Amino acid sequence: MHRRSRAGQTLIVLVASFIVLMLMLALAMEWGRLTRARTEMQQWCDASALAGAADLPNASAAKNVAASYYARNLGLNENDYKLISESGNTSTYQIGTDTVHITTPYEDDTTRSLGISPEYAIKVCSERDIGLYFGQLLGILSMRASACATAVNSGAGRCFVFFNCDPTQPITITGSNVGHDISIDGSIHTNQDLIVHGHRHRCSGPVTYVGKVVITGSGHYFNTVKVPVQPCPEFPMSLDEYRKTAQSQGQLIIGRDYRIDRNNPPSGVVYVEGGDIIGSGGGVSANVTLIAVKAGGRGGNIKITGNSWNLKASDGVTLMYATDSVEINGTSNSFNGLIYISNGDMRWTGSNSTSYVTVVAAKGIRVDGNDLIFIRPQPCPIATGGQISLVE
Repeated sequence: MHRRSRAGQTLIVLVASFIVLMLMLALAMEWGRLTRARTEMQQWCDASALAGAADLPNASAAKNVAASYYARNLGLNENDYKLISESGNTSTYQIGTDTVHITTPYEDDTTRSLGISPEYAIKVCSERDIGLYFGQLLGILSMRASACATAVNSGAGRCFVFFNCDPTQPITITGSNVGHDISIDGSIHTNQDLIVHGHRHRCSGPVTYVGKVVITGSGHYFNTVKVPVQPCPEFPMSLDEYRKTAQSQGQLIIGRDYRIDRNNPPSGVVYVEGGDIIGSGGGVSANVTLIAVKAGGRGGNIKITGNSWNLKASDGVTLMYATDSVEINGTSNSFNGLIYISNGDMRWTGSNSTSYVTVVAAKGIRVDGNDLIFIRPQPCPIATGGQISLVE
């Protein structure tokens, strides 16, 4: 009698253990299907977000491209997606068995910390109900798998005020004995360090750097983001065309310096080959493009010293181009246009001045003064095409 009871108990334990084992195996199989679906969906969201980011800031085009890529990853035709709802910046599509939410413009803490404008960020999220086989035994018919990806076009649309190409020289922003209030409305990039001294210097746009940031003093505001080395923007115009224009205007100067003052104001395109452009005095106002090109081991520098200068790019783009250096020193000055130094540095010293400029320098930039305001010009002469990347 006792033997039969023990045998029955053993059988019950074995059956119970078998049931538990089968349930665990079923759970593992269901979890594996859910994990596999999530992995696939994450890959598809990543690819779709990256594809859409390439079309930013065109939100409509970016959403269509992202939806098309998602459809193709599902093995569908690239046009097999259906818009089912819109709410704010989010468009929701039905793509096969998946519900896909695409949002742009988009921002969150990550994009804000990177200084990315919402127009240059896109988020793709997908959802899918995964039918359960063994879960039905417990009354659970399905589980929801989901995935999200955010991509940014991190450079597009950024209009630079200062761009330092050199990985061995910094951008330095400092003050004189007064030492305060250098204000920059636009973006900054340096392929080396950013060094800031003084008080209350600030930049409204993102500041990207490669080396390190050294900031001393008080009241500064710089939204800094460490990035890899960036290619130096190419000069957007043709030096040959400027040379031809200067020649036609009788302002092609070869082998000597060109001097500017109130009695000899420039106009149009001045092209100096093998000499420097030197401006001095005060009260010079002109629409001009100044080109100084080194030749025969001589020249290639532009130096403006004086007060109350007002120079604007004659063609609305280039104000100054120099192969070796540009130096500006004075008060109450205003400069408007692109300043491009192909093989040298930029030094800007002064006070009480507002300029609408983009400065691209091959070998470093130094700004020293107080109450200097730099604003990105419109239209922007130098803007990056953008780097597409995932941020979360």
